[in-house]
Amino acid sequence: MMRLTAATLAIVALLAMCSTVVAEPPAQGVVRGEVTDNSGGVLPGVIVVATATDGRLLATAVTDGSGGFLFRALPAGPLTLTFQLEGFASVAVALAVQPGAESRVVQRLGLAPFSETVVVHAPPAVDPPSRFVPPPPVVRPVPAHDRDSICGPAKPGPLPESLGTIRSGRYETQKGLYTTGAELVIDGGLLDGLEVGRNLVARRYYRGQGAASADAVAEHSAGLLQIVAAGERSSVAVVVYACDELRKGDFLASFKPEPIRDPDSLGTPAYRDAARILFADEGQTLGAPRRLMVIDRGTEHGIRVGQRLTLFRQGRGTAKRDVVGDAIVVAVRTDSATIRVGRVTDVILAGDWAAPQTASSVAR
Repeated sequence: MMRLTAATLAIVALLAMCSTVVAEPPAQGVVRGEVTDNSGGVLPGVIVVATATDGRLLATAVTDGSGGFLFRALPAGPLTLTFQLEGFASVAVALAVQPGAESRVVQRLGLAPFSETVVVHAPPAVDPPSRFVPPPPVVRPVPAHDRDSICGPAKPGPLPESLGTIRSGRYETQKGLYTTGAELVIDGGLLDGLEVGRNLVARRYYRGQGAASADAVAEHSAGLLQIVAAGERSSVAVVVYACDELRKGDFLASFKPEPIRDPDSLGTPAYRDAARILFADEGQTLGAPRRLMVIDRGTEHGIRVGQRLTLFRQGRGTAKRDVVGDAIVVAVRTDSATIRVGRVTDVILAGDWAAPQTASSVAR
């Protein structure tokens, strides 16, 4: 009978231990919870995001009609749950998931803080006779339009239009952010087509998180402004309205508004003609109600403003589709379109699909 040396026995024991460790599945736990407002009322539609301590996205969920959410398999150990809902202050909660056990979370969300402006009326100050105070510029009325067709993200065209850039504030040259009513100095003038009364959109580029976590070059519209004085190579403009905040270096493009119109009637989603969702707006990675996102279909594919879309995620197997929400087209370019997310049953991600609804199509 062959004898095993002590070294051989140690190696055999070590291999047995390694095989045991490899075969053992990672420990997981269940997290179930409920989200309410400060009065105790349930909050449906809250986006719940689970992230690891190193910032990795682990899972997402949306609260149902009773404010509940469920994560069935989260890795055991410390993680963070973030709660987001339009109009409420976002909250991040640290949680330790126990292996093989269910953790329960009840979270309350408070209303988002808002600022209040108090206007004090007093007799106007009398300036010294030697000081000249310029009158406020006159802004011509802007045609009624759907602001979402101007504000938000878009896919840049092959030849992006730039009629000038924002150089600085007219009176506060060191200020770098501007909002409604601000007077701006523009690098661009009559030689660039910037005539008095012309309306322009302020835009900038950003890196949007696209499908498969790849960055995509995207375009964000920051607001609408109007030229109130123009020279050959420089102009003065007033911010008519800001989608968020305009910045130094934002470039100007033509104002092409879409009229306010009712969405199309409900139809049947044509899943085989679906568009791919490319990215969300600047600073956002997830789609939620009222948020704007971009798809890879435009006028050359028959997409039109007001068209309804069914948002879905391809499940396992070619025939399985998980519907996650719906959306409306608010602006269209040749090969892309901007959509406004409506009802959702889960968060919307880059790489999800958007099937156009048509009255004559048949679901396939």
